[in-house]
Amino acid sequence: MATMLKKHINFLSSLLLVLFAFPKSNAMPTKDVYSLCKESSEVDFCMKNIGSDKRIVAARDFYDIFLIAVSRTQIIVDTGLLVISGEDTRKNYNEPFEKNWVAVCEEKYKIAVNSFQKARVVGEKKSKSLTDRMEMSQLTEAGFEAVLDCQDEWTKILEHEQACPFSYWYHKVRKLVKITRVIVKRLNA
Repeated sequence: MATMLKKHINFLSSLLLVLFAFPKSNAMPTKDVYSLCKESSEVDFCMKNIGSDKRIVAARDFYDIFLIAVSRTQIIVDTGLLVISGEDTRKNYNEPFEKNWVAVCEEKYKIAVNSFQKARVVGEKKSKSLTDRMEMSQLTEAGFEAVLDCQDEWTKILEHEQACPFSYWYHKVRKLVKITRVIVKRLNA
């Protein structure tokens, strides 16, 4: 748990670096952010999570907005991993098949954390190369697939109507990835 806490602190430190890395001149117009949100079909969620982010006033291009979206996603996945790995989850799901499910979800969320972190690092390069833009997209999708695998594992193993206890994070990640897809599409235009 101490290692995870160190990683979480390192992530937050690097997030602060991203926060202050955007110079405030030449910021993107608000209408471009709204247009992006509208295209994602998650307008309210996008405006709340991307459009109202403190870093948006300094975002100069879609690379900066990508970094905002992917760092938001990473925070959600990190939080989900902390809950999955937490003592309360282990107490609540202590049957053998439930322990297996928790272990699968923990592993999948670790993969997701790693994927979103790598996507952020590639995005920070602001490379115009198609290879880097494809890698940003692939890493984002890999992170989402890992979160989805956890969600699917719940229904596969437990086969009951109770909602997955980690659906909250899944739905937020799903919406942010929809937004990220639009951003990457605009980077490729």
